[in-house]
Amino acid sequence: MLAVKDLHDAFTELGALARGEGKVIDLAIYGGSALMLASNFRVATQDVDAVVEGDQSTVNRLAEEVARRRGWAADWLNDGVRTYLSPNVEGLAEHHELFCAYPSEQDVGLRVFVPSPEYMLAMKLMAMRLDPAGGKSDLADIVNLMEVVGLNTPDETIDFAASFYPEAKISARLHLGIRELWRMRENLGQEGQHGAPRYLGRGRTAS
Repeated sequence: MLAVKDLHDAFTELGALARGEGKVIDLAIYGGSALMLASNFRVATQDVDAVVEGDQSTVNRLAEEVARRRGWAADWLNDGVRTYLSPNVEGLAEHHELFCAYPSEQDVGLRVFVPSPEYMLAMKLMAMRLDPAGGKSDLADIVNLMEVVGLNTPDETIDFAASFYPEAKISARLHLGIRELWRMRENLGQEGQHGAPRYLGRGRTAS
């Protein structure tokens, strides 16, 4: 499992390697790793879901060097999350925020972006699995993000997901999942966080 310090250290190394080659990498991270950095309700992740804007082969090569130095799996940085990118979001220009530059703001080799809480929630909803044998942390993430965004009913949540993923309107699996999640929500969330859920400094908006 990777902690916040592990991510910062790895990104610092990745940024230094890129800068050494005269390059600047723009990297959007998602899933648990983004929640670790941007929220107060995730403290660890298994790997880093990331999508690069630019030369993927360069990022793969440099990420493998970081893995070799740190004794990590070669695929610690992977782009499998591409499957869940919204067709309604145009790259990093929409629903993303610059989180940090590495190795420093003055000597930039890597810029790390995270999705807005709205986009993160929509992605989590589309990937949701109501599996009693596992996935509890993912369900808790969804409940916490719903609190941050301020969703109040299952129907509102379905309409919200459809604003990012049009297929959400007709997905029987998603409709069933959201309604079941609504019944479970009081037993989820709040785990491992300090106070009300927050993401990029945002909490629940007033209703």
